[in-house]
Amino acid sequence: MKFFFSIKAKMVVMITALMAVIFLMIAFLFINEKKDELAMDVFTRVKSFAELTAPDIAEMTDLYLEEEGFVYFNREIQKMFEQDDDVSAIAVVSYSGQMIYDSSQDKDKKHDGGDREIEFVDLNQIKAKNPSIFVDTASVDTVYYLKDGEYVDAEEKSLQAPEKGFKMRYLVQPASDKYSVIYSLNYEHMNKRVTSMINRILATAGFGLLLGILLALYMSTRITNPVRKLAEGATAIAGGNLQYHVDIKSRDELGFLGNAFNQMAVDLEKSMEARVYKERVGREIELARKIQDQIIPKILPKISGLDVATGLIPAEEVGGDVYDFIPLGGGDCLMYLGDVTGHGIPACIVSAIANSLFYSYSGVKDLKTIIKDVNVILKKKTMTNMFMTTCLLKWEATRSVLSYVNAGHEPILCFSNKTGQVMEGDKGGLALGMIADLGEVKEVGVNMQIGDVVVVYSDGIVEAWKDEKETYGMDRFKKAVSVASKLKKGRATASEIRDAILADVSKFTAGFEQRDDQTIIVAKRV
Repeated sequence: MKFFFSIKAKMVVMITALMAVIFLMIAFLFINEKKDELAMDVFTRVKSFAELTAPDIAEMTDLYLEEEGFVYFNREIQKMFEQDDDVSAIAVVSYSGQMIYDSSQDKDKKHDGGDREIEFVDLNQIKAKNPSIFVDTASVDTVYYLKDGEYVDAEEKSLQAPEKGFKMRYLVQPASDKYSVIYSLNYEHMNKRVTSMINRILATAGFGLLLGILLALYMSTRITNPVRKLAEGATAIAGGNLQYHVDIKSRDELGFLGNAFNQMAVDLEKSMEARVYKERVGREIELARKIQDQIIPKILPKISGLDVATGLIPAEEVGGDVYDFIPLGGGDCLMYLGDVTGHGIPACIVSAIANSLFYSYSGVKDLKTIIKDVNVILKKKTMTNMFMTTCLLKWEATRSVLSYVNAGHEPILCFSNKTGQVMEGDKGGLALGMIADLGEVKEVGVNMQIGDVVVVYSDGIVEAWKDEKETYGMDRFKKAVSVASKLKKGRATASEIRDAILADVSKFTAGFEQRDDQTIIVAKRV
């Protein structure tokens, strides 16, 4: 049935419009605040620059400029320009109002055409003991004197501070008992930064709008497609097509309904011929592979303070290793890596159940409570010989702390950028699904410093075989983590560290039979 204005279209329009308004408002406020911030930054830097350089300029004027050492004097002035891009000209003026030096005019030789009087600066500013600035405003041009961090007039009476984001035409800095130095400003460098910032914001806004459209399409499709597929599946089953399966990859109620629907079709097919049975198994394997692909995140979330990378090399078409990242808001993130016993469809089902459970309990703040609750349900819902070793981690961005609970999993490896050492984390506890009560569960916190690296992995890496006698082993693995973390003098990304580790494992095995899934999560503090 076709609708004139479908739910999908409504969601696309509403979400896109909302994101456009939000982006425009944020961009407008951010640009204005940033321009004011940059202008104040220019004022602060030029003020400090003048305070530092003016005495040196006055001293060089007496030592070199008056003694015909113009080349040396001018060269030192040009070096000063390199320290601040916002200063466009420097002039030295005597207290009598005579221009001694002007960098914009005296470029090749000292001025010898007679006395020059300063025209654009009031003589009172030149003689004042306090530095002063000439501010261009929308209403009137004003001279402000700077005294003890306050704005005053020529008589040192307090003035209201210039409007936010003000721009100076020049700054006059007393340099000695004879000279003042005038610093003329050019905001071209600041304007380029503002223009570049606007371009980046526009590009980001465009990307955000596109992302909004894709998100709306994705969300609406996840709602409407499963319903349509279930209706089509019911019609097919009623017509005798017992091989029909609905492909619903959602981890919500619709996903459970789709799985129940598929299981019904599977049960009906049990009485069919062996050939039909094999075809059904083949389709189940493909479906399991797709389910696993859906569970494993294709795009990792952006985590504040962490650079993360992952890798999964299954031993079979459908493996038992699984990992996921669950953003919690505020920059925090829940993540885990699990290793289900065995491979194939049973392992995939257990990993899918565990994945749904971790999502369901992600709102619980305590990791120990999450791991215990997941264990209780897995014990009830899985076979006695099926269990999953798990390392559950939580990143708290505000504290830069990575907490984790180890449920029978391999110990995490922690590389310290400060010491260059690789340490093993906590190894203990029982795997999920083994017994109903895990007993005492230990939560460990890791205070990560900039450049520190944490590696979470499955036993398929340390137990990778080179031949029938020798495995990769923990010592080689720790060495590989250390070497990879130090690549590019410690500036390697998480992806580069992951690639280097897996490459070392692959080099060791040299193509020998892979007997277990190899999964890795690399998290680097940035």
